[in-house]
Amino acid sequence: MGQKNFKGAVSVTNADGRIRLRWRYSGQRYSINLSAYSRQHLQQAKKTALEIEQDIAKEDFDFTLSRYKGIPEPVRETPSEKSFVEYFEEWTSVYKQMDCDKHTNYNAVRNMLRKWGKVNPSNIHLKLNKETFCAGTYNRRLTMLKGFVKWLVKAKIWQYNALEDINPKRSKKVRQAKRRPFNENEISRILEAVKNDTFCPVSSVHKHSHYYPFLYFIFKTGVRNAEAIGLRVGSINAKAKTITIKEALARSLKGTSSSQRIRKETKNGKERVLPLTDDLALILLPLIADTEPERLVFLSPNGVAIDDHNFQRRIFKRVLEKLNIEERVLYACRHTFGSRCIDAGITPVMTAFLMGNNPETALRNYTHQLNIPKDLPSL
Repeated sequence: MGQKNFKGAVSVTNADGRIRLRWRYSGQRYSINLSAYSRQHLQQAKKTALEIEQDIAKEDFDFTLSRYKGIPEPVRETPSEKSFVEYFEEWTSVYKQMDCDKHTNYNAVRNMLRKWGKVNPSNIHLKLNKETFCAGTYNRRLTMLKGFVKWLVKAKIWQYNALEDINPKRSKKVRQAKRRPFNENEISRILEAVKNDTFCPVSSVHKHSHYYPFLYFIFKTGVRNAEAIGLRVGSINAKAKTITIKEALARSLKGTSSSQRIRKETKNGKERVLPLTDDLALILLPLIADTEPERLVFLSPNGVAIDDHNFQRRIFKRVLEKLNIEERVLYACRHTFGSRCIDAGITPVMTAFLMGNNPETALRNYTHQLNIPKDLPSL
């Protein structure tokens, strides 16, 4: 029994004396019949098969198959005319000040447009509606495409905005179980287990306790993971007792390791100042003593930026399992902070400021009410 080809692999076979190329891509099956099956033609067919596989890998596949059949591409009437994808890249970089090679949402939309092939005002809504996205992804991409097509119309590249009257999909807001906030008892048990290496394998070279300051800081301040990872020594002012959150060391499309992260502003560009409380000072000041302002506060045991994905998988998940606490992602620590602030009576405005959000976001995402009241207002 033959071995199944990997995704995008092109098979070269003899079909009644002619060379046939067959493959699958994006859920569709393709085939091309080439010249008579001979040694000389077989070499050329293998080159064509390799070209197809490389185009699939680069997401530059020619859905018309003309390129692989040897049919020359038609000469454009206007040499300066750009493809739909090229216009999208121009709009993204020049007008949105974003980079399709760095920003996840723009990269995903660009890949989707490449897969669509030829796009025009009469088929763009049909192509979008054929996608099997969840409501959230659909609405996010619809909003982005509406802005892009609006620019195309304004630049007189398209005559009208074909997406203007397309409504977003309705979706019921579902709480993400793995972001559910921890209660006070769970916080205490988690921190104690990490601090004391309670569930760290004896043979482990890197102890859980090395990450205790990092985890304590996230629980205490509610900063985003990338903001904690990217916090630099110069952002902590021991004399003024403040911590400035103004940047992040974010994941890139290439991964979460220190070598693949990129330094950028906070998610919404807001800079905020948090108090350096006594307990935080006790933990942070020893880490930054006699160090350069540009150095990271929290480092991995190898002296590089922390990989929160590895921390989640190798340490945080293990500790929760051993404590019989429902599995959560590390980001649940941020939801815990927001919910505790609201629960403690801190106003949504102040909670939003501390977290770098707007008040509506704080009310929508962090009103989990950790402590349910024992009574209701009397009538």
